[in-house]
Amino acid sequence: MAEDTTTSDVTEPDPATEAEHTDDVTAGLGEAGQKALAAERKRAAAAEKQAKASQKQLAELSARLQEFEDRDKTEAQKLAEAKAAAEREAATARTELMRYRIAAQKKLPAELAERLHGSTEEEMAADADKLLEVFGQRQTPSYDGGVRKPAPAPTDMNALIRQKAGLG
Repeated sequence: MAEDTTTSDVTEPDPATEAEHTDDVTAGLGEAGQKALAAERKRAAAAEKQAKASQKQLAELSARLQEFEDRDKTEAQKLAEAKAAAEREAATARTELMRYRIAAQKKLPAELAERLHGSTEEEMAADADKLLEVFGQRQTPSYDGGVRKPAPAPTDMNALIRQKAGLG
């Protein structure tokens, strides 16, 4: 958008001081010089007025153009954002599928599948091997510790109370 370049911050010269200064300068010009100077000042004032009007018109047209671009851009942006979101979602789904596929192939526990890192199957397979080395193969606990004696069943209520109290 075009910026307004008017010089409103500049202080206007005092007309009385300017008139005294102009009288000193124009006194040596003669009648023809004074007419030419007055015509030049009038032309400069008209040109400045026209420039300000052109700047104002340019600012209005720039604002309208920006409105049209924004209106058109929003539809394009919506489509671009939807496309980008769909691509991100698809990439995430592919990565997650690859993680679980590698975990199943390597017999890695499902809890550890989320920890697999890498962008290719080879990288994830190498990461799965490292995880298996660190955590070891998951083994079911062996209960083959020998024969166990079952706890003797209490014979009466008093024996049961003593057993629970740790007295016998």
